[in-house]
Amino acid sequence: MSSISASDLRAETRTHAFLSTLWFPGWEDRVRALELPYRRSGPHAPYKELITLARILRSARHERLLMLNSSSGVIYPDLLACMILGFVPRRYRAALMLVGEMWEPNTGLRGFVERLVVRLVDRAVDRYVVYSQDDKQSFCALWGIDPDKVGIALCYYHLSARDLEGPPPPNGEHIFAGGDSGRDYAPLVEAARLFPDTRFILATAWTSSKPVPPNVDIVLAKRTHTSHAEFIRLLRTARATVVPLQQGMKRSVGQQTYLNSMYLGKPTVVARGLGISHHVEDREHALVVDGTTSGYVGALTWLLDPQKQQDVAAMAERGRVKAASFTSDRLAGELFRQAELVLRKRSLSEGGAQESADRATG
Repeated sequence: MSSISASDLRAETRTHAFLSTLWFPGWEDRVRALELPYRRSGPHAPYKELITLARILRSARHERLLMLNSSSGVIYPDLLACMILGFVPRRYRAALMLVGEMWEPNTGLRGFVERLVVRLVDRAVDRYVVYSQDDKQSFCALWGIDPDKVGIALCYYHLSARDLEGPPPPNGEHIFAGGDSGRDYAPLVEAARLFPDTRFILATAWTSSKPVPPNVDIVLAKRTHTSHAEFIRLLRTARATVVPLQQGMKRSVGQQTYLNSMYLGKPTVVARGLGISHHVEDREHALVVDGTTSGYVGALTWLLDPQKQQDVAAMAERGRVKAASFTSDRLAGELFRQAELVLRKRSLSEGGAQESADRATG
C-alpha cells in the first residue's frame, strides 16, 4: 500500500468520516487522506516522517477513526503514533485501524525490542486488517494478538490508468522478476544459467555474491522517482514473470507483483508463501513452485516449451480473469466494513460506560 501526497489530494473530497494514511485507487470520494509531506513513490528524507507522526497525533484528537499503514516509511510513523496514543484514554482519541503487511520477527535484542513495541502498539489499536487467513494465523501466533481484533481483506492488483495508458506494448522475449521485500533471487539466477538463450531482467536492489550469467540483467538498484514507471514497463513487455519469494517468511509479500502480472495476462511463476492460495490456484492461474532452483527450472522449462504454448496462454488468460476480481474497490469495501465494526463496538462500549456512570451517580 502507498501513502498519499499533497499532489494526490486535488481530486479527493474532505467530507467523509474516516481519515487515512493509506491510499490506492478506489478510495476517491470515500475517505479523506492525511496529507503527507512527501510523494507516494520515490525517496524522501526520513526526518519528514516526523511531520507525518505529528499530523497523525493531531488528527487523532478530533477524528472518529484513523486507518493507518502498518509498514510505512523508514521510522514507521504510523506505528510510533499508535505507541504514543496507547497512553491516551480512548475517549480522548480516534479509534485506530492498522492495515497491511505485518512484521517479520527478528531474534536477539532486536527481536525483544520488537515485541515490546508491538505490545505498546496493541494497547492502542482497535483492529488490525491483514491480507489473508494465513497472515491472521501467523500474526496472532507470533505476536500474541487477540484473533478477535484481526480482520481479513484480500489484496488487490495495483495498476493505475497512468500505468496502463497507451496501447499495450508488444511482448518482449525477457523473463521479468522484480521487487525487494521478501525476495530470494539466488535460486532464480542459478536456474537462469540453464537457459542461456533467454534474457532475464531483475528489477531489484539485490546484488549477487558471485558473477551472474550474461543472460541476466539487474536494473533499478536505486529507487528514484521514475523507477516505478520503468518497473511497470518491464513488466508489461515481459514474456513471463517470476516472483521469487523468500521461503519460510511469517507474513505475505509480493501480492501486487504477481496479481499485476496476472492482470496483464502474463504467464506467472510465484514461489510458495503465505496468502498465495487465497489468490492463486497452482497451474490454474499461475505456477506455484517451492522456491528452489529445480522448482524454477521445471516451471521455466514448461513455460518456454514451444509445444506447450497453447496451455501456457490458457493458464495466463485464466490468471488474468482471476486477478481482475481482486480490485481496489473490493478491498476498500472490506476495509470500510471493518471500520464500521470498530465504530459500532466503540459506540457500544462507550454507551455501556456511560450507563455505568449514570448508575453510579444516580
